[in-house]
Amino acid sequence: MQSAEDLLKKHWGHTKFLYPQKEIIDSILNGNDTLAILPTGGGKSVCYQIPALLNKGLGLVISPLIALMEDQIKNLNERGIPAAAISSQLSREEIAVIIGRCVLNQIKLLYVAPERLQSRFFIESLQNLDINLIAVDEAHCISQWGFDFRPSYLKINLLKKTFPNVPMLALTATAPARTEKEIIEALELKSPNVFKKSLKRENLTYKVQYSQNELDDLVYELNKNPGSSIVFVRTRKKSFEVSNFLNERGLDAQYFHSKLPKEEKSDRQKIWTENSGQIMVSTNAFGMGIDKPDVRTVIHLNLPNSLEAYVQEAGRAGRDGLPAEAILFLQPYEIEDLEAIFKTGLPTKTEFEQIERAFFNFFEIGENERPEGRLEFDFFRFCERFNLNKKKAKKILEFLERKEVIALKEKSAYSSVRVFSNPKHLQPGHFQTKIIESMLRRYPGILNDEKAIVEFHIAVDLKKPVDKIRKQLKKMNESGYIYYRSREIQLVKFKRPRESDYIKNILWKEFEAHQINQWKKLQDMIYYAGQNEICREKLILRYFGEHPKEKCGMCDVCAINNVTLNPENILEFMSEKPKTIQEILIQFVNSPKDLVLACLQKMLDEKLIENAGIDSYQKRIKSK
Repeated sequence: MQSAEDLLKKHWGHTKFLYPQKEIIDSILNGNDTLAILPTGGGKSVCYQIPALLNKGLGLVISPLIALMEDQIKNLNERGIPAAAISSQLSREEIAVIIGRCVLNQIKLLYVAPERLQSRFFIESLQNLDINLIAVDEAHCISQWGFDFRPSYLKINLLKKTFPNVPMLALTATAPARTEKEIIEALELKSPNVFKKSLKRENLTYKVQYSQNELDDLVYELNKNPGSSIVFVRTRKKSFEVSNFLNERGLDAQYFHSKLPKEEKSDRQKIWTENSGQIMVSTNAFGMGIDKPDVRTVIHLNLPNSLEAYVQEAGRAGRDGLPAEAILFLQPYEIEDLEAIFKTGLPTKTEFEQIERAFFNFFEIGENERPEGRLEFDFFRFCERFNLNKKKAKKILEFLERKEVIALKEKSAYSSVRVFSNPKHLQPGHFQTKIIESMLRRYPGILNDEKAIVEFHIAVDLKKPVDKIRKQLKKMNESGYIYYRSREIQLVKFKRPRESDYIKNILWKEFEAHQINQWKKLQDMIYYAGQNEICREKLILRYFGEHPKEKCGMCDVCAINNVTLNPENILEFMSEKPKTIQEILIQFVNSPKDLVLACLQKMLDEKLIENAGIDSYQKRIKSK
């Protein structure tokens, strides 16, 4: 019989495990529920892949992102390990084929999204399989107090009830004590073995860069640390703008955000993963679970909302063990702006009651009533009709879903249409007729079945704005010519009757407590970025419950106290001709930027150098 070490060498080419991989594997093989908290790059996947291979049957893996599942399956198949995924992109027939392969023992690892567990049909299908392990990846998503909560994760405990004797392994990179406790309780882990590895990364340097000109400073840092990089920004628009700016400066950059078409996301991620020097400028939609070891820098142009989010994202740098940097830019007034953004999106009790009341009224649901089935919900029309703040309304509806008052199905990637009228029966040359003709050409069978469509493609065909196409599709839907469901439409299911007193009193208190918790997390992030006396790494480790004694010696706080710069070296560099600030910074790239600029200012004050232009200096020539 093969051992864990045999499989590690055969499929991964390694001769020994990293601590505590072997201990986690042994815990699972002994039938114990287990929680593993390992930093990014700590080899979490191997901890469930090897036990699944060693035991008879298959391992079931719950994973939050389709791209993450596809990446894992590709890697496993390339290593000769049969793996498959079931996602919303598959038809019922395709899912049945995969389940059939699992029954025939042709699959060793089956990946599914947590949303799949809401299907009774799927849970019943799983009962026909010989499942030897249940792994929950990115388990921090289950924590209602965390930074990346997913309501669908709360359903994972159904598997524990269905397979009470199958060991469950929960994995995450970061989990403060409160999150750790909630993971154990929510998954109903039985006396779990808990393994933690320090978040300390010897090769990763944390820095905060105070910046008056973020884009020029960004170019400086990227040139200083050549190689693959991720630049996180707050908005989709910013990802596009920063990417263009970097390309104009001669850097290879691409942008990424959640609204890109799926195929484009996959292509950009693939190119970046295979490229050793490309820079990805992205919102926080990019990066979870990406298996790219050679990222040299992760740069945040804006403050994240929590230290958990920051450490997760920063941890994608230097997974190959080589020197890497996590740099956080802090701009003037950014702290005040971020606090203001948080406060303006914070509903008062009155607004909370107004929005929940409007939501039930939107569907004409009376007190103690609960409609059956799923209802169509247009969020933008809802906000428009009741004149609601979209950000506050979204926050409250997400909370009601988290408390299982409602269940909102995620928006579809595409709109869908079925055509009931033949264009011959419509007015020739009419705009609506042209739209139907375009759909008939592009989507064969649309007269018989509902088909996914892309409004943009129709707009290109007819040389009209997309908004005009959508408006006409809605009109035709109302007239009965077609059935049209915009991708902006969500399906909502009411899981409890309308109970105004329960929502206004009990749930409001929980909502208020959650907002206070998010505010505290933001303040912890602000303190980390704003202070310049305590070692950055020490602060991070303390936040996650560790008690480091030594400073890292590498972060910007430690470096400013450790590094000295001899003015004579700068004078010698200027001896032949004037030098620009950028030339001086590049020459002394191993010294902190602030230290170089402070040294230049001191030399100016002491009249050792003088200005030779707007942004250049020269050695001062002493008068005879």
